[in-house]
Amino acid sequence: MELNIPDTRQAELAARLSDGHQIVAADAAHEYRVSVDTIRRDILALEANGKAQRVRGGAIPVAPPAAPLHTRLAEGAPVNPGMIKAAVREIGNAQTLLLDGGSTVLGVVENLPAQDRRMVITPSPWVAIACQNNGIAVFLLGGTLRPQGGIATGENALDRVAGVSADIAVLGACGLDREFGLSSDDHDEAQMKRAMHDAAARTIVVTENTKIGRRARHHTLALAEIDAIVSDAAPDAASTLRLTTTRLVLNT
Repeated sequence: MELNIPDTRQAELAARLSDGHQIVAADAAHEYRVSVDTIRRDILALEANGKAQRVRGGAIPVAPPAAPLHTRLAEGAPVNPGMIKAAVREIGNAQTLLLDGGSTVLGVVENLPAQDRRMVITPSPWVAIACQNNGIAVFLLGGTLRPQGGIATGENALDRVAGVSADIAVLGACGLDREFGLSSDDHDEAQMKRAMHDAAARTIVVTENTKIGRRARHHTLALAEIDAIVSDAAPDAASTLRLTTTRLVLNT
């Protein structure tokens, strides 16, 4: 294989990324016997074609956007019950909750016990219905419903969030990476998640292991802004997220 031809070299690099491997520019330059600047140009070309996520010193795989929530729910993909129970324990007796959308957070609310004076504020109609099924008081935020996470977005929804105060915000994740933090597939959903974080005294992210180490399109929160991460990731995979300000609750 002639790796001095840009198209051939870039195809080889793209194949590595699609297999989940990171590209370190200096290492790739040494392997292919080209300059680091050449590899950087390769990475820029791959990023322009949606095949790479450029980072300092190289590139990482692009996290493909998740299917719309209604599609995922119809497929009935299971959520780790141990992780859901751990998230419910982390919420404890908090009275006012801001709950995100998505299948993982929906799994949490379906197992959330009703308590006197507990109220859930949510931009997700699926979460709102699950709250009513559980006998939990719910306030539904209105706005433009985004298909990815199934949550309301836009100015009206953001204004409503800015006018509330919650004990805990519980957020799902499209990606969770040490440097890039919490990320979202959809820009408007990223703004809503940020607003929910700002309106709560604490923020908990509940995410499955496949989201750890991935970067979705839109940065949402720095890792240090998250108070606790509940996941079913293995300890070695989650170890990259460890920061002194973020608690890791692992339930595999």
